Amino acid sequence: MSHVPSTSTSSANFEIIFMAALEAYKKQTKRDIASHPLAAQLQSCDSPSAILTVLRTQVQTFDRSQTADERWTKWLDPTVNVLYAFSVALGNGVGLIFPPSNAIFAGIGVLLQAVKDVRASQNAVVDLFGRLEYFFKRLEKYIEVRPTAAMTDIIVKIMVEVLSILGIMTKEIGQGRTKKYLKKLIGRKEVEDALQRLDALTQEEARMAAAETLAISRGIDDKVKDVGEKVEGVNEKVRTIDNKVQNVDHKVGSVIQGVKDTGVAVQQVANQVTDLNRNELRKDLRKWVAPPDPSVNYNTASGAHHEGTAAWCTKGTTLAEWKTSGSLLWIHGKPGSGKSILSSVIVRDIKSMSSTGSAFLAYFYFDFKDTTKQDLRALLSSLLVQLSDQSDIFCDAFSSLYSAYKRGSEQPTVDSLAQCLEDMLTMTGQVPVYLIMDALDESPNDSGIPSSRENVLELVKELVDLHYPHVHLCITSRPEFDIRTTLESLATQQVSLHDERGQKQDINDYVTFVVRSDRRMKRWREDDRDVVIKNLTEKADGM
Repeated sequence: MSHVPSTSTSSANFEIIFMAALEAYKKQTKRDIASHPLAAQLQSCDSPSAILTVLRTQVQTFDRSQTADERWTKWLDPTVNVLYAFSVALGNGVGLIFPPSNAIFAGIGVLLQAVKDVRASQNAVVDLFGRLEYFFKRLEKYIEVRPTAAMTDIIVKIMVEVLSILGIMTKEIGQGRTKKYLKKLIGRKEVEDALQRLDALTQEEARMAAAETLAISRGIDDKVKDVGEKVEGVNEKVRTIDNKVQNVDHKVGSVIQGVKDTGVAVQQVANQVTDLNRNELRKDLRKWVAPPDPSVNYNTASGAHHEGTAAWCTKGTTLAEWKTSGSLLWIHGKPGSGKSILSSVIVRDIKSMSSTGSAFLAYFYFDFKDTTKQDLRALLSSLLVQLSDQSDIFCDAFSSLYSAYKRGSEQPTVDSLAQCLEDMLTMTGQVPVYLIMDALDESPNDSGIPSSRENVLELVKELVDLHYPHVHLCITSRPEFDIRTTLESLATQQVSLHDERGQKQDINDYVTFVVRSDRRMKRWREDDRDVVIKNLTEKADGM
């Protein structure tokens, strides 16, 4: 070992900790990872791509499909890139400066070798790296900013724990337990205990990083105050000199400008530290409420819509009136009538406003195929995270709720999430806020009292009753009885896709496009194609 980064643990103790970790791995797996052929092969790699080539070879031995390759690449590529960059930031290269990195790479390779003949264990490995993802993301910030001695000490212990977890998983898979405990492997006591130790160390690192950042901020504040006092002292002297010697004005002005420039530079550094803290906070808030991702549904609906579809809506008076007055727009239609495609068109239209800072946008797609996108908690969590990402004021409001629940150690109630959303809506001034909810009918109207759908409808009523002129709600759904009963009295604008002339024209345009562009249909007679277009358009019945 040519060099070990300075830590609160001495070089000798570092050697002892690392050798003990290698010995523990050997007891778990019956393999000496330091002398394993993979370790020697990886130690000679001088780039992330070289390491990935070695590790991907292990993946390709048991699964060669493109889908599977993407599935493994999703965690393998970023893990290698971050860990390699982190090692380089601490020294000159993997295997020479920071041995735990090379040991982890080898451990990953051995684990992949272990699962190549046990297809049932592959999901367990993917789940494992889902649990380890947060730790590797924490390493990213040390790529640009070198950790302190105390921080490096904790990170070494964390990496030792990661190596231990790899060893436990390799042992379990080698003993064939994944066949019996495929869905329970991550939850087994030995694995879970190791993951909990890793979580505890990672939390300790995060707390120490936050404390060091706060100390830096306070130090900068003190320096800013000190500079301010010095500036005032300089100004006093300048005023005295100015009274006595008028001919030194130019020189004094230059001195004052230099001091002011210094103050501006220090303030810029303070602002950068504040931005860094807030970005870390946003990550913590998202992890705390774990909202489902509505962009998946948005991208699917956007990709399915024919060019020019819904121009009647985006260029019509109904949407224009909704965008300029506080109101509820309810768009309803039968299954297959294109409600989700229309909502995605509206989201895209509002996105062009929010990208310039002239509006705030949050949207949500209820989805009967995804149980995480069906209830009020999912809706509120998603809306709050989206809004807090767009505004520091919104982020601060969400942070207050986070602090009230012991900085995320407890989960918030649905009522507290709803109150936080209402509080945010009071903070925008004249900037409009657009909230778009698609497929409300896919929130279950189950036997609960109240049901999931009733809870969502109650929130909509509360938001409308606020009568905020800058808040605009848009809801799409089937015209089911309970939804119609609530929304008909609340909506200031309604669009029935079944009766909408523009929707019928969209259907005609789409059918015409398909019939006239299809290679096989081009062989038909013109009269036959006209008959097909006419009949399909008339009998589509809005679908």
